[in-house]
Amino acid sequence: MRVLLFRIPSFLALACAALAATAAPSDEEMNRLAADSGCALCHAARLPKTGESVPPPAPAWSDIAKRYHGQRGAEDKLVAMVMRGTAGGARHWAGKTSVTTMPANPVEISEQDARALVRWILRR
Repeated sequence: MRVLLFRIPSFLALACAALAATAAPSDEEMNRLAADSGCALCHAARLPKTGESVPPPAPAWSDIAKRYHGQRGAEDKLVAMVMRGTAGGARHWAGKTSVTTMPANPVEISEQDARALVRWILRR
């Protein structure tokens, strides 16, 4: 019985640590990651409402989330776009963005961080 009582606090500590490790990152953490990785240079959380006719350089995260909401494999597809870029690929934001392709980003962001950022964007 004594051995079991000593193991309960250890088990609870491990369970709490596991939950903390799987908790979703905060908006602040993801905004900092996007800024530090250069993503925020072209992408914004939402497009500003201005009367300008020049489209933004890249789609806003809210627009990406809307476009890919509920699509099977969206996370993997977007992570691949972040890591490999879109040169030579379909221009599915044609007429809505001013930049024609997205560069590959394996130096700027790790695949793990790219996946975390994509998950955050898709939750928006």
